[in-house]
Amino acid sequence: MRPAAPPPRRAAKQATRRVVLSAALSGLVLAGLGGLAPARAADYPKQTIQIVVPFTPGGNTDLLARILGEKLQTKLGETVTVVNRPGGGTNIGAAAVASARPDGYTLLIGPPASFVVNQFIYPSMPFNQDTAFEPISLIAQFPNVMVTAPSTGITSIQDLISKAKADPGKLNYASAGIGAASHLSGALFNQMAGIDTVHVPYKGTSQSLQDLVAGRVSFTIDNLGPIYPFIQSGQLLALGVSTTKPVDIIPKVPPIASVLPGYELSSWNVLAAPAGTPKEIVDLLSRECAAILKMPDVIEKMRSFGSEPVGGTPAETTAFLKSERTRWEAAVKAAKINPDEFK
Repeated sequence: MRPAAPPPRRAAKQATRRVVLSAALSGLVLAGLGGLAPARAADYPKQTIQIVVPFTPGGNTDLLARILGEKLQTKLGETVTVVNRPGGGTNIGAAAVASARPDGYTLLIGPPASFVVNQFIYPSMPFNQDTAFEPISLIAQFPNVMVTAPSTGITSIQDLISKAKADPGKLNYASAGIGAASHLSGALFNQMAGIDTVHVPYKGTSQSLQDLVAGRVSFTIDNLGPIYPFIQSGQLLALGVSTTKPVDIIPKVPPIASVLPGYELSSWNVLAAPAGTPKEIVDLLSRECAAILKMPDVIEKMRSFGSEPVGGTPAETTAFLKSERTRWEAAVKAAKINPDEFK
């Protein structure tokens, strides 16, 4: 037999108690899953912040991280350390941050490879580049510069194109490695100019520069920072820059786009946190970065190694990454990279 139903008034009280209990339990669950985010944001930071650099020490990204970390430490009142996690074409360091607790204490500063490029190169990725991070700020952009040795006899962008068309396959271009920005920049240039030059990958920019200066490689389109001293000394001749406008420290060098309209492919560094990091923390870090990137001493240091401070809100940085996704996907397709090389 079924138990007798409670009187109407008693049933109403029981229903009310169930609703209240259910709401209380729901509140506890929400607090455990993210309702505490505002409280964490209000207390942030209260421990060491790590900025992960997916390269070895000494490069542009590492230098930027250390400049940024020093200033953030002063402004936030907590220790900020730089951790180098190189390897896997930046995938090792980026994956470490993507899988870290989304609490604002583990951040990534990385180049296009970390955020948009590698998904088009590697057949298997350890994380989803479109969803793994909360973009904080576009820290800097690095103009690429096309250079050649005076001994090649090439004196301009158009001269290079003419020589390449006259003798297909004779000229070659250096890169810092398969899939590197310098590889993709050269491949896109080939495609847009309708020429055939041979790609010669090296283990890094410093290695390629030795052969460029000696004239054993025809040209490269690589980061301005490490190349600038060779331009100053006259060992390399700057033919063009990858930005749509001239670059301040080499103002007489024309954009490649002045010969190939639409050509634009420059490196950059974005600061990001793991997906799910509280918005209040992301916004706080973005505001602090914006202030740091306007400091005269920071601007001077960054420009000394060929980087241009940018900044931007999380929303602006997210929109920037979306636009860069399309640009770099086209460059990867132009490079015709064999995915088997990255298995």
